[in-house]
Parts: sequence; structure tokens; C-alpha cells
Amino acid sequence: MKKILFISLAVVLALSVGLIGCDGGPVAPESIKIGLARDLDGPLSVFECGYGGAVYRWFADKVNDDGGVYLSEYDADVPIELIVRDFAVIGWDLGPVTEGLIDDGVDFIWGGPGTDCIFTQAQICNAEGILLLTLEGGASSMIEGAPGSKQIDGWPYVWVSLSFSNWYQIPVLYDMLVAEVGPDPTVYMTYIGGAGATHGLEYSQVTTAEFGAPNVVDAGFHAYELDATAASAIITAAHAAYNSTPYDIFCAYTYPGNVFALTGALIGSTFDPPAILFGPGGNANIYPFLFGNYTNEVMSFIVADNSTSTEVSNMYTELAAQVVDDWGDGTIPCNPLPNGWIGLDYWGQPCYVAALEMWAQAVEDAGNLDSADVRNELASLNMTTVLGANTYFTVFGDGYGGGILAHETHPGEIGQWISGEYRIVGGNDPTETFVYPNTGDWLWLLD
Repeated sequence: MKKILFISLAVVLALSVGLIGCDGGPVAPESIKIGLARDLDGPLSVFECGYGGAVYRWFADKVNDDGGVYLSEYDADVPIELIVRDFAVIGWDLGPVTEGLIDDGVDFIWGGPGTDCIFTQAQICNAEGILLLTLEGGASSMIEGAPGSKQIDGWPYVWVSLSFSNWYQIPVLYDMLVAEVGPDPTVYMTYIGGAGATHGLEYSQVTTAEFGAPNVVDAGFHAYELDATAASAIITAAHAAYNSTPYDIFCAYTYPGNVFALTGALIGSTFDPPAILFGPGGNANIYPFLFGNYTNEVMSFIVADNSTSTEVSNMYTELAAQVVDDWGDGTIPCNPLPNGWIGLDYWGQPCYVAALEMWAQAVEDAGNLDSADVRNELASLNMTTVLGANTYFTVFGDGYGGGILAHETHPGEIGQWISGEYRIVGGNDPTETFVYPNTGDWLWLLD
């Protein structure tokens, strides 16, 4: 009798604090809490104005409009709740901001804007056992080294969505140039320093390894934020080097603001290399919006374009509408532009959407919000996403480490602006023929 009374009192207590429902099952959480540490008003806030910012807001709205994510443990559809907090690039308090989100009870972390964010957040999330799904950013050093010594081998809670230098961009670029000019193509490169130094080092080191040091002119780091004078100096130096010893491609591995500054310097120059490749900024629709036909034949990185598939085209249409909504309600710190298409990014956004689709499916397959369970589901998941059938993560550490969205699932790696459209010219599924060389045809030479 005492035992029965004790059980009954326990049940009443559990009901009163919400541990179980009236039907005897556990009470579903009110939401799936997603923590995001993002730069909302500093030099990386551009990534809120399109890029990953538009994707995470659009995806959460889309899931919630469909009723949420079904959790079988609670037999309930649960909505996504975004908990977004600002971090300071200068001072780099990303670590404490991320720890604060975890301390406040978020279920998962979605990534910050850039390569450096992964290295800060990966260690924290692994220590706390919280799954991190990255947005912008990737890093070659994650997968360098002998088996068992790669960083991602020991990062079981880190799942990277974006393509990056040796996953599989620079190898594809190398093969494209070999096909055009023969063995030992040559590169002149400059790359971002300061708060973006991790990105700059990654791309410069992989380029040197892929092309061979004798075939690379390394101009070194440039400033994190270039003004017109500094950008002009970079182009002048690259021009002089080309006049002295012609090379096959000029590469500036840098962030959007610098891409725009360097393009402005090009327009005021007589620089005439056979090919130009820029980092993030050169892959987004804001680029031709700002510079028009001057962007034609300029290259950057890409995963999918509007010609890749109906699913990708529909995704871009919906993301463009999301950008307009964001600008209209003051969600992001950006000046409104004439249309949402200007906020689209053909390199990262397809990857972020595919990875988030896989995350949602893994949560549903797990049936709960336990990061270890969701991680294990991601490790074995193969599904149709916006990128198509058989989308999966490559899993490291003999299956016990973290994962990177497999480069075999990328339709493209290298993009080029052709007649005002950004198209895949290198990768698994090109949608246009690579234009090379462009010597003598740059618009700034023809004006």
C-alpha cells in the first residue's frame, strides 16, 4: 500500500512540474532551441544580409510553417526557435557568447560567419556535447594529416556544410587550368589577413600545395579591410608582376568588401590577366548589381546555379523573398536593395540548405533532442536534398568523428560570370563552358 501511494505521489509531482503529460507520456518541449552567435553590426554582418543569414531564417520559417519537426519520443511536432546573439569581431568574444547560449539551454548550435568561427565553436561544442552545424566557413586543416590525427577526427559534434579550398575547389581549379594551358599552370595570389587570416592561410597554402611552389607567386597577406588606395596598390603590383612574367590566373582570396574594392581598382586599371578569381563576394548577385558587365568572366566559387535543377531554382526564388522580408522588418543591419535576388549567394546557400535539411531529418530520425543521438543519425544518413539524391556527410575518425557535406554531392566548385549570369564551369555538373583566356576582353580595357 505504501509503495502504491509513493508511485501515485511521484506521478502527481511529475504532472505538476510538466515532466509527463496527462496521457502518461513525456511532455514535448515548447521548441527546438537553436543558438546562433552572429556578427549583427560589425565587419562580418554582411553575412546576415544574405549568405547564411537568409538561409537560417528562411529554413526555420519553412519548417515551422509545415508544423515543426516531429519528435517520436513525445509524439509531437515541435517548432524551431532561433536564439540569435551578437558577438564582436574586434575582441573576438565568440567563445563566451557561444558558452552563454549553451548555458542558457539551447539544444543545438548553428554556426557563426566564417572559418575562424568553426575553430572557436568546435572546441566548445565538443566539450559540452552539443551538436554544431556550421554555416559559412570551412578549413583545409580540418582534414589534413595522417588518419587519426586530423582535427575533425576528434570533433564528433562538428558537422560542416560548406565547400572549401581542398574540399574540392582548388583541385578542380587546377585541373581546369591544366586542360587549358597544359602542365604546371601558374598563379599569382594575394589573401586576407587580420581577423580573416585563417581563411587567407587556408587558401594560400592549399594553392601552393596543389600548383607547386615554383608555379605560385605569393604576394602575401593584405589588410582585413581594404580602402581604395590599398586595393589599387594590390592591382598595380599584380599588373607589374604579370608584365614581368605572365601567369595563368590572378587569385584574391578575400572577403566581400575587399572583393568590391579590388574590382573598383580593376576598373580603373589596364590589368589584363587571362583569368581572375575572387573569394566570397564574387559569388553573389550583389556583385553584378554593383559592377554590371565589368564582372563578366570573373570567377569565384559555386555549388549550384539557377540552371542546376528546378529544386535549386525554387530554393533561390524563396530565399530572394526571404531577403526582401528581412530588409522590410529590420531583422538585419543592411540597407534595402531593389530586390531580394541581389542577396543570393551561389556558393554557400545550396550547401547550408542541404545540411539543414539533413539536420532536420536526423532530429526526426532520432526522435529527440539529444545531440549524441542526432549526431549518430547524421553519420549514417543518405537522403534527397535540394542538391539531389544521395546527399550525405563524409564522416571522419573511422566513423566516430565529425562530418563534412560530401564534395561528391556538389554540382559545382568553380563559377564564372557569363553574360550577366553566374554559372558552374568546373565541378561534377557544369552548366556552362569555361571561358578562358579572357585576355584583351575585360570591359575595363574596352571602355
